[in-house]
Amino acid sequence: MGAGFRSLRSLCVLAWLLAAASLVACGSDEPELPPAVTQPVTIRIAAFEGPETTALFRIIPEWEHITGNTVELGILDRETGERMVAQDYVTYRDSVISNAEQELGEYDVIIVDDPWMPYLATHSRLAPLAPFGHETDPDIVERSRSLGVWPPTFGPLPPDQEGVERGAETYALPLVGNVMMLWYRQDIIGQPETMDELRTNLDNPDPGYIGAAGLAPSTNPHVFLSWLASRGGDIFDRSWHPTPLRSSIAADALAEYLDEATRLGVPFEDYADERYVPQARMLDGTAAAAIGWAADAQQILTSSVSDQLRVAAFPPGRRSSTITGNWLLAIPEDAEQPEAAYAFITWATSHDIMKTSALLGVPPARESLFNDRELVSRYAWLPDVEAALENSFARPRIPAWDVVEGIIGCALDRGLVRAAEVDRPALASPAAVLDEASQDAEDAGVTPTLGPLDPEFVAIAREELARAAQEIEGVMEGWGFYEEPGYYASNPTARLAGDPRDEWQCDVGAGASS
Repeated sequence: MGAGFRSLRSLCVLAWLLAAASLVACGSDEPELPPAVTQPVTIRIAAFEGPETTALFRIIPEWEHITGNTVELGILDRETGERMVAQDYVTYRDSVISNAEQELGEYDVIIVDDPWMPYLATHSRLAPLAPFGHETDPDIVERSRSLGVWPPTFGPLPPDQEGVERGAETYALPLVGNVMMLWYRQDIIGQPETMDELRTNLDNPDPGYIGAAGLAPSTNPHVFLSWLASRGGDIFDRSWHPTPLRSSIAADALAEYLDEATRLGVPFEDYADERYVPQARMLDGTAAAAIGWAADAQQILTSSVSDQLRVAAFPPGRRSSTITGNWLLAIPEDAEQPEAAYAFITWATSHDIMKTSALLGVPPARESLFNDRELVSRYAWLPDVEAALENSFARPRIPAWDVVEGIIGCALDRGLVRAAEVDRPALASPAAVLDEASQDAEDAGVTPTLGPLDPEFVAIAREELARAAQEIEGVMEGWGFYEEPGYYASNPTARLAGDPRDEWQCDVGAGASS
């Protein structure tokens, strides 16, 4: 499969061969190239199939041509000895993590999901980039750059990193600048300036619209966490206890989300399997708004209602913030060709090559590209992506984030099921939504306002978040987050337990299963 990808050629390839022009613009003055290689080598790149890697596959033939090096692409099948591009997240993750854990030396470059950084960096599984001569590039968005450094520059410091300077080493470079965004139907609600306005607009859609307006229901924890962060909530306090989940801020945020996510009356079983595609019901025109990844926004252009769909930074509540999630390029500590690997990752994340990816709809991580005329003419939402990235928050830096995310996801699932059973007025068509009081307010030029939260939704939210907090505290204690002060300073080789392959199964015991 790697050979097939290496055979991919674009028009820009021809330009390289004929005129040594830039890959991206097929004519820019100075293409960014790695240093000359006097002795050609082969580097092995672990890879998966997805929108984030499409451009990466396309540029590999160019890198081979200009350096004389070759690339073997994909994860290694240990039974057959062949390499294949992974088709799903779990297969790819498990191959990369087990290779690092067992020090098998199968890859020179790996594509890293940012939540894996705490495990890989603390266990010395990645090569620091400073020895290669790496210097901070000011063009890379700080929130994206910070995901590739260790110890983290944000959030509570992992206790096994006591005494280590924050951001001491850079281990990975961002390949994409992904972040959660608001998707909305501009013919139904228009762009809201605040979260309150979003909810009000969903309560009072354009009267001429004959369908049902509402938020696309989703079981995706990232959707709720974005809602929570914008409302000023959080998961952990500075000592890694999930105290913020027990707050009124968190309960109100989840109650709001349950209210909006059940507005359309879609049965839970109909969308339970859509956890990783929160935008699905937005694209087919059955929802007026959704919270989805910027990297998926390119799908808007082929939607049945594409002329009415818009993407914007998620509106602020108490603050402006949504979750970010970036794929990064890194070099395993046991890479056989580290110098060539470094040359590749710096070239693959350079301005021109990142623009190639951006032209295919993948959000960049460089400030200079968010206002690039050619890119913005194709993807008008890119300046909003930059604003969202600059105000985004990252998933907490713990080795087994998927467990905590799974616990929150289970709480969300239970909350959505319970909220759907709460008696509430049937959702009328938008033409009938403006009741007499609202119509009077509109006639008087007064903007309709939100009523108080349903106390049943608040009670459900409080109960489910309290349960989630208790379960999170249990696994965090087992991982060693609550050791006595000074424990890790006295035991410098001790590390927090857990790794990215650990997952949480809903309602199966009180611990994580891997």
